[in-house]
Amino acid sequence: MARLIPSVLSLVFALASLTLWAADPSTQAPETSPQPTPADSQASAPIQPKRTSNYLPANEIKQITIDNQPLELLVRSWEGRKKLGAAIILPATNGTADAPGLMAFVRRNINAAGWASLSLTPPTEPPAPNFATPATEVTTAGSAQLTSPSNKPSQKVKPEDSNKHLIEQEDFLVKSMSQLDSVGADFPGKRVLITADQSAGLLISLLSQKKIADPDVLIVINPYSEDETRNQAIAEKLAKLTMPILDIQSPDGHPASLETAAQRKTLAVTLETPNYRQTTLVLNLDNESAWQNCLTAIRGFAARMSGAH
Repeated sequence: MARLIPSVLSLVFALASLTLWAADPSTQAPETSPQPTPADSQASAPIQPKRTSNYLPANEIKQITIDNQPLELLVRSWEGRKKLGAAIILPATNGTADAPGLMAFVRRNINAAGWASLSLTPPTEPPAPNFATPATEVTTAGSAQLTSPSNKPSQKVKPEDSNKHLIEQEDFLVKSMSQLDSVGADFPGKRVLITADQSAGLLISLLSQKKIADPDVLIVINPYSEDETRNQAIAEKLAKLTMPILDIQSPDGHPASLETAAQRKTLAVTLETPNYRQTTLVLNLDNESAWQNCLTAIRGFAARMSGAH
């Protein structure tokens, strides 16, 4: 019993000391202010325009604003003694102002021929629809028949939705082109408009409707529209334009462009379109020598037909 009493007293003193230490404010963890949530951070931070060409020199990158959205306009000045004017470059839809391939090659290399290059951000395409079929329905017979011809690709969107988006794309391009005057004022002279694929189809439509100013020279590469009616109308619209036109068709171009190539040439000859020329060039994405051939054709045609020497 005598041995037990000291042990009990030691335990009591230890518990009392522990209680006093916990109550001491100096031993408690300091209060911290609540950390801002991601939503709070996004609300307080200003929205910065998205820059997709960080690898380019800062002096090449200008900005225009379409419907409150900042977009890149890439500008390269002319090189050497010649100062003929500006080449306005519109890459294929769904790309960027410096989309890799032929158009970026032309943008960087036409300057030595005396042309400044103004490369626009092209309009976007609607997202492709995603049709999912439940596993239990895979073997179930359908209740409707296919209405699309067997030799034509299925439509991605409804005709009314497709037409609405095409109008939006045209409106986007009209607003973009209207903002080039201030930037292009630094490069007086002739204007050459160079465009490809669906962007070419859109610009041909706008030029035929007189919604944008005629360039001194028009260069179209594999022009087409995924809308069947509009695609068939490209040949007639192109043939009725009055400016000099270089129509470059690649054997590996989009099937819709290949479909109208012969008609584009035939109508231009029939309607005696002045200064229309169609040429065939292989433009494989991995064939830079073909890009050089294309650039040579563009440079020669632009200088000769614009009267700029």
